[in-house]
Amino acid sequence: MLKSAIPPLQALKAQANQIKNPKMQEILWKMAQSVEMGSPLSQAFGLYPRVFNQFFVSMIKSGEATGKVADSLLYLADHLEEEYNFNQKVFGAMIYPAFILFALIAAFFLAIFFIIPRMKDILESFAGNLPWATKVVLSLSGFIMNGGWVIALFFMAVVAVLPIIMKKNKEVKAVYDRVVLKVPIVGKFLSKVFLVRFTENLSVLISAGLPINQALNITHDIVDNTVYKKVIKEIGERVSKGEKISVVAMENPNIIPPFVSQMISTGEETGKLDETLMDAVRFYRQEIERTADNLTAIIEPFMILVVGVGIAIFAVAIFVPLFRIGLGGME
Repeated sequence: MLKSAIPPLQALKAQANQIKNPKMQEILWKMAQSVEMGSPLSQAFGLYPRVFNQFFVSMIKSGEATGKVADSLLYLADHLEEEYNFNQKVFGAMIYPAFILFALIAAFFLAIFFIIPRMKDILESFAGNLPWATKVVLSLSGFIMNGGWVIALFFMAVVAVLPIIMKKNKEVKAVYDRVVLKVPIVGKFLSKVFLVRFTENLSVLISAGLPINQALNITHDIVDNTVYKKVIKEIGERVSKGEKISVVAMENPNIIPPFVSQMISTGEETGKLDETLMDAVRFYRQEIERTADNLTAIIEPFMILVVGVGIAIFAVAIFVPLFRIGLGGME
């Protein structure tokens, strides 16, 4: 951490000597060399956009303009810690549903590959009508065993490489971003997450003294959802023509809730946009934390229903025919 009593060059060299990560150590030494050659600190940070994004660089540049680089870095440290804790909270809320989904898929393939094939000959050796559920399960098992597993494997591979595909194909990313926001429960939760990132980054950049247009451009690059990116871009274009942020926000109530639009309008009227945005951030952070804490309880009934339906189908498909056989054969 840079301190006001230590020049940036000496601080960078000290950090490079203390850090244990070789790759990061190399980056810090190169940054120190850049500063030693006369480059501003913000420019040195800007050499590594994959490590320090535009938000980071802009905050340092603002600190250089006001002579408060140390304050900017201290704020960034606090911001990154809060962002990390926030991301962990969101990630933790998603673990339970993901685990249940994985368990269901694993149980399905276990039954298809190991249980159904062993019972197939027994069931088909009896003349008579099999229950519709049994016919469906046997047909599905046969399809998967006779080559359908390739399709299932391909689908799982696509899901696994989807993040890479989205990075390289903007159209796929746009479709995914639209669909994920429409998923029940999860979509609403993620909408709040993206809304917090939008309002918080905009608030921080404005309070740091950046012009609104520049703050919106940086926020546009930081928010990782094309639906929100599109709205932020539209806000930036129309603000540059003299319109207010609140006007555009109110035209997109599905993306920016009326409560936030009203907060923005109040901030524009009072000249305290950064403060009112931060008030909205605090409100929605609390909402997200409550939702994250309760997400397991919210999703659990749905998961129980899915598991129950799956068990019921397999029970009807397998055990009912066996029960009939035990009573004297299929009719």
